[in-house]
Amino acid sequence: MRANNAFELVYLGPEQPKAEANVYDLGARQTENSCGRRIKALEHENALLMLMISELGTDIMRVRGLLAGR
Repeated sequence: MRANNAFELVYLGPEQPKAEANVYDLGARQTENSCGRRIKALEHENALLMLMISELGTDIMRVRGLLAGR
């Protein structure tokens, strides 16, 4: 994990008490960013697995053809 994660300030709004009116939630935005990165990583991993599955089918057909030629 990088130490200098980029984040945006999210203002919590008027529901906060007057004493803490300028409170920002930094964790919500960082969690959203990390979830987005994880989803992209999983989509990439899924694409790689689908490619491996299709190549495996091709390899099985090639081996069957070689074995039939014996």
